[in-house]
Amino acid sequence: MGRIKKGILGGFSGKVATVVGASWLGIDYMRGLPNISGAPASEEQLAQRNKMALLRGFLLGLKSIIGRCVQNIEKYTPMNEAISYNLKNTIKGTYPNQSINFPQLLFSKGELMGAWSPKVTSTQSGAIDFSWENGNFTPMRSADDQVILVVYDSEEKNFCSLCNAAKREEKTARLIVPPTFKGHSVHCYISFYSESRKLASTNEYLGEVIVS
Repeated sequence: MGRIKKGILGGFSGKVATVVGASWLGIDYMRGLPNISGAPASEEQLAQRNKMALLRGFLLGLKSIIGRCVQNIEKYTPMNEAISYNLKNTIKGTYPNQSINFPQLLFSKGELMGAWSPKVTSTQSGAIDFSWENGNFTPMRSADDQVILVVYDSEEKNFCSLCNAAKREEKTARLIVPPTFKGHSVHCYISFYSESRKLASTNEYLGEVIVS
């Protein structure tokens, strides 16, 4: 049942017959109820639903990083922008055998410069070491840009991340991972964030490494 909020000439909330009244940013509007089809979903529809389910749960593991590091967007929230990009670029295989294409994964997008010759190794138990080179420092590649490290363990189905792991000028950073990651091959990523300018770089995929 609908409810009139401001008298006979005002907007209303709720459902009246096939019309729904609502308000957004103080603007009253009406929309029709969607038509519900009894036809079974096509394989294309099922594939798209599966992609969405796969990505939405997956990206929640990086929600805080996505929230501040997916930038230069116009019509979406950072999470919706990440989902939209990854739906188009980061799913491989055909339904029902779809999976994440890890080298294409995007969770940070911005104008800061990335790393030069980034590398990743694991020689000490439970630790992953990242290294990179620096060019000349500029406003878009500052010495004090903070380093963000992310790894994903496909066997554990879990992320391990560290923001402000080091400063760009240090050229090395270490991530300590959970004991359950030991002996597993993990996907590794690096990106940068300028705390003073609130700018991010686009994340880079460094490949896989076996956790010592």
